[in-house]
Amino acid sequence: MEREWEAQRVLAQYGRLLGTVAGALLPGHPEDAEECVQDAVWAYVDQPQKWDSSKGSEKTYLCVLTRSRAMDRRRRLAARREEPLEDHAGALQAEDHAEQAALRDGLRRALGELTPAERRLFTLRFLYQWPSAEIGRTLGLSVNGVDARVARLRRKLKGLLARQGLGWSGKEDGG
Repeated sequence: MEREWEAQRVLAQYGRLLGTVAGALLPGHPEDAEECVQDAVWAYVDQPQKWDSSKGSEKTYLCVLTRSRAMDRRRRLAARREEPLEDHAGALQAEDHAEQAALRDGLRRALGELTPAERRLFTLRFLYQWPSAEIGRTLGLSVNGVDARVARLRRKLKGLLARQGLGWSGKEDGG
């Protein structure tokens, strides 16, 4: 119960400031910013001995904790940023049966150039649309590890599809 009181005290005293710190790093993601604040407060309450008052004030320490969590969240969000498939509706469509067959063959050749591990990742992420955490549990990887592999796989597939003459006709992701 004392722990909850301490968390309430910290939030009452510094909550607005911590929200500003997290919000500045996560614009457009208020839920993520709030979660970072909560994580920082609970980390502080759970391990108050980590704060060294000789190195800075309680307020500064809490801001650093919050900033660190917000930066981590921002990196994860950036790694997961994907173009919605709807943005490319029609990009890989064919007008008739001959074009459909050519499209299937080109996709099959591009996917055939992937390693078995890349094909498995492709299947889990893009066909089954599993979230990173679930893929990570299945493949024994961290969420960040999954996100990094997905980003590399996207770049590789983009190149392989371009070699097959099947590049995106919509906006490019810049990568």
